[in-house]
Amino acid sequence: MTYQSPGVYVEEVPSGPQPIAAASTSVMAVLGTTRKGPLLTPTRVTGWSDFVRLFGAAHGRGFVAESVFGFFENGGPAAWVVRVDPSTAASWNIQDSTPALSFVANATSPGEWTSGVTLGIAPDTTGGAGSLARATVKTAVVVKNAAIDIAVEGTGGITTGALVTLVSASKTKQAKVNSVGDGTINVTKTTANDIELVPGDAIAVRTDPASPKITLAAGTGIRAGDLLVIQTGDGTRTAATVVSVRSAGAALELTLAANAPDVDGVTFAPRFATFNGRITGGAPTFALADITWDLPDAVVPHATDNQLTNARATLADGAEATFATPNFEVPGGADAAAGRIRVEAQLRVQVLTEAINLTPGSIGAVLNAFGYLPVGTAIKLTNTTPAKTATVTRTGTGTTDADGTATGDPLTNTFDRAEFVLPANASNGVVVRCAVPPTVGDHIQFSNTNVLRITDVKNPGGNIYVLDFDATADISGSTNPDTGRFAVRTMASTKFVPQRFTLTVTDQGSLVETFKGLALDPAHPQYYAKDDVVNGVSAYVTLAPRAAGAPAISLTSMPAFAQPAAAGADKAATNADFRMGLTTLETTPEPAMVICPDSVTLADPLLQADLVGQVVTHCENFRRFAVVDGPDEDDDVALLAWRNTNLASTYAAMYAPHLQILTIDPDSIDRFTTVPPSGFVAGVFARTDQERGVFKAPANEAVKGIVGLRQTYTQRRQDLLNPGSVNLIRAFPGRGSRIWGARNATDDTVWRYVNVRRLFNMIEKSVEDGTQWVVFEPNTAQTWIRIKASLENFLDQQWRAGALAGAKPEEAYRVRVGLGQTMSETDIDLGLVITEVAIAPAKPAEFVVFRFSHKRLSE
Repeated sequence: MTYQSPGVYVEEVPSGPQPIAAASTSVMAVLGTTRKGPLLTPTRVTGWSDFVRLFGAAHGRGFVAESVFGFFENGGPAAWVVRVDPSTAASWNIQDSTPALSFVANATSPGEWTSGVTLGIAPDTTGGAGSLARATVKTAVVVKNAAIDIAVEGTGGITTGALVTLVSASKTKQAKVNSVGDGTINVTKTTANDIELVPGDAIAVRTDPASPKITLAAGTGIRAGDLLVIQTGDGTRTAATVVSVRSAGAALELTLAANAPDVDGVTFAPRFATFNGRITGGAPTFALADITWDLPDAVVPHATDNQLTNARATLADGAEATFATPNFEVPGGADAAAGRIRVEAQLRVQVLTEAINLTPGSIGAVLNAFGYLPVGTAIKLTNTTPAKTATVTRTGTGTTDADGTATGDPLTNTFDRAEFVLPANASNGVVVRCAVPPTVGDHIQFSNTNVLRITDVKNPGGNIYVLDFDATADISGSTNPDTGRFAVRTMASTKFVPQRFTLTVTDQGSLVETFKGLALDPAHPQYYAKDDVVNGVSAYVTLAPRAAGAPAISLTSMPAFAQPAAAGADKAATNADFRMGLTTLETTPEPAMVICPDSVTLADPLLQADLVGQVVTHCENFRRFAVVDGPDEDDDVALLAWRNTNLASTYAAMYAPHLQILTIDPDSIDRFTTVPPSGFVAGVFARTDQERGVFKAPANEAVKGIVGLRQTYTQRRQDLLNPGSVNLIRAFPGRGSRIWGARNATDDTVWRYVNVRRLFNMIEKSVEDGTQWVVFEPNTAQTWIRIKASLENFLDQQWRAGALAGAKPEEAYRVRVGLGQTMSETDIDLGLVITEVAIAPAKPAEFVVFRFSHKRLSE
């Protein structure tokens, strides 16, 4: 820093030698076969549940799951799992309703784990909605050719210059808005002939078929890239792709990919309602008779009178079936899902008809039984056998004989049916049943000429409604193809909704994943194949982009159902697969231990020896330690011969016998499972490292999570195996099962003990990581001093922790670096900095000897 003006200057300077942090020694890597999970991708897991989530439960083709279980059960903090089996993945073709291929879904990983997985596709229109501006007529008016003010109950967002439609119960006319006032809209009709508007009629904005722009007075959730479904009041649908969306207060201004379809914002159309029930499913088509309704028969949909025109049914799995006389059809010929069903169909009212068992005896009794009967209307009572008919007309509001008149058979007869009689004057009222409450402003179509507006609705109970009308029309002779049932019509707004789709994943019959609001257009924020929408989020599937040559996005090309294309298959791993797995571990620096429990599944001893050799060579090359499983062998001589033949390395240790645990494989019927010990032993290594340190021999430590040993070893049997570096797990009365050996698989006495090799590995890795700063520093005495100080500080920490032998530091370690000590001038010219480090590792007390003798009294 240059100091040029007076002031206070703050500088940071090195405070001392660069510290060296101890490398981790308690993380394990495991290679082998798993039920599912990423292939040849080292994946870090931090607990048993984490492993099950990513790689599935235990299975019968290997021991990776049991080994990971044992590792965490014994205190392991984290494990890297490398799945190596070359299994093949399941896939599904996602098809539209035509049924052309839309895209392909693939299982996230190979294997038969997907055998119980099914995918479901369902339309999703819940992500947004909008409508064109509309206003309700307040005062009756006749609109002729001249401009005219129309009184309205609020202008509803209609603006000057808007193209509108004038909608009555009998006709529609187009107009243009000249101005908008406070409670009035001034329009000029643009189509021929007059139109009479009455209170309750509508003025609604219509789309401009010469423009790609649509302004929705109230809209939410619509995005660029959406397929916009435009559904008029009668259920007719058209669709267009949204290119852009701009918010303007509560309004949304949409730009479509093409000119807008010509639709009115309001149509006088049949009112639709939702009817709920259940079906047994199992076939691609079903009829109304296959549905068990939640409602009484009097108000459920019928197939006559066009009630099911544009009807749609939503099944239990979300799939949508459309009605094509005489059945509902599921897209693509898929079977209808059993369970709940929701049918959107036109609404009908049923003139009150009900079964009774009534012997009234008087007019008053009838009026009391049907207290909701309006004045001026009648109820007809009939009986089948013997045939009897009587009609009671209410003339007063009470329930006495004076409040009515009777005709026909005497009321002393018993009657089994009652039916409301449509009046000659509609304003007297009508009694009906209806699945949902009719509302004031709805119309009942008694005939083509008698479409009457409801002015009041009363509900005496249940699904019975008394409807009032202003009209005095004679409706007594009204008939319908579906006798006694009449259509409900209303001023229905045209709906604008984004058509997306939902993907569901079911495993073994249980719903496990749901992804809603997926879109086909890559421009959409919820584009189905974009990362972190489904891909990378789902534990079950990844979705490919749309198939080449897929049709343009439209109502018919939206995904409709999933068809299995290929089943996942489990395949056995070869030694070449394990070799590739070891290669992937080369770029994963954290693991300090490596196990391969599936080596014991290889029937060919030569292949088993080759695999163990690959693992050990990897550990020697990357400063790791191999925990090797011996064969499940009860012949001690054969076990020792196997070690001598197949294993000789200071970077590996062999353990026996195999262990017995409670079965964790959900597909197995066995209570206990025999597993190789390596995962459990690695967990003990990790626990010892954390509780004592890597310098402590991982022996005389309890093995947790087991219920027994395959072999019961005695000291005599161990006398043969221990000198040959076969580390045993033995059961001791009152002390449980413990690791009772700590030797490397070598005859080199310098590197005899497991903790010595692992201590050197830790120190070497720590120094390697902690001295990276030295590279390209000046190769001078100042740098050498800093190197020596860093190493001595680190080794002193190890000595004080008990990792190194010696009563004082100079007995425990030595660090030498410098010209004339470790380097020549030639070495320096070549860019070499050579540091010699010698340490005295603490070695375990393997043989504890107490020597006893007689003591004389005089001694």
